Amino acid sequence: MLLTLISCSEKIVSGKYQTNFNTYGMFSRTLTLDCNGNAILNFRGDLQNNNSFGNWKIDKDTLVIFFDSVKNRNNKYQGELKFLIKRNKLENPPFQKKKYYELVESLKKTGNDTLKILTYRKLNKMMNQNMKNHYGKIGKQYFKKIEFIECK
Repeated sequence: MLLTLISCSEKIVSGKYQTNFNTYGMFSRTLTLDCNGNAILNFRGDLQNNNSFGNWKIDKDTLVIFFDSVKNRNNKYQGELKFLIKRNKLENPPFQKKKYYELVESLKKTGNDTLKILTYRKLNKMMNQNMKNHYGKIGKQYFKKIEFIECK
C-alpha cells in the first residue's frame, strides 16, 4: 500500500494544456510539455499565432519553463514562467508576501498615498483574473490538461 501511495504522489505533467477560457473571447494559449523536457507555448488570436519554444522542469509543486530568446529569437515569451501544479491544472503562483511588503515600502518612500494600495489578499485575487469577454466579465484563468502524453 505504501508503494502505491508513493507512486501516485509523483506529478505527471507531460501533456497538452489549454487555457480554460479565451481572454476577451479571442486570445488563447496552448502549452505542450513533452517527455524530454521541451515546451511549446502557443499564443493565438486576432491574426496572431506564435509558438515560443523552451525547456521545463519541476521544482517541488511548481512547473518552471525557461524560454531562451537568444536561441529562439521569435519567442513571444522570454525568461521564466512558473505555474503551480494542481492535479490536471497549472495555475499562476501567488504574488510573494515579501515582494508585496517591499513594494509597499518603496511606495511609502516616494510619498505615494498608501491608503489606495490593495491589501495583499485583494492583490493576489486581482492578479489571477482576466477578461472573459469584451462585456467586462472576468474570471480566474489557468491551464487545464486536454491531452495526456505517456512517457516511456
